Amino acid sequence: MKYYLLFALALIVDSCQLYDENAVDAVDKPLMAWSEAYFGFDYEEALDYMTPESGKWIRFAATNITEKDVSFINEHNKGAKVEIIDRQMMPGDTTCSARIRVSDFVLLGFVEQENKVIDVAEYQITLAKRDGEWQVKMEGPLQSGK
Repeated sequence: MKYYLLFALALIVDSCQLYDENAVDAVDKPLMAWSEAYFGFDYEEALDYMTPESGKWIRFAATNITEKDVSFINEHNKGAKVEIIDRQMMPGDTTCSARIRVSDFVLLGFVEQENKVIDVAEYQITLAKRDGEWQVKMEGPLQSGK
């Protein structure tokens, strides 16, 4: 009897995580491509992996970059490293919440804040499935969870 309970519990836990290899790839590929473009300041490339309504946040970030920022990026941007920590969704769901860890990246300061190189930070990223494709959905400027 207890083996049946353990089996049932395993099925419930499994259904709450994204284990299907095809589903993982379908989420991870656009998430990694977007992350690498975004943290590499290739905002035009990042737009290719975003929902249309999210584009305004990339345009907002791009229009706030100054010549001083460009110089800082050119001097200090060594290529951010991105790692997917986890992702959560229910089977059949059209949204996915993913947590990424980004290291060795440039963070631009806004309104009298200094630009800096960040050793490591984590970000919660939402993806939405549109026309069979997973896209990053931003509802505001990206903010670190750490």
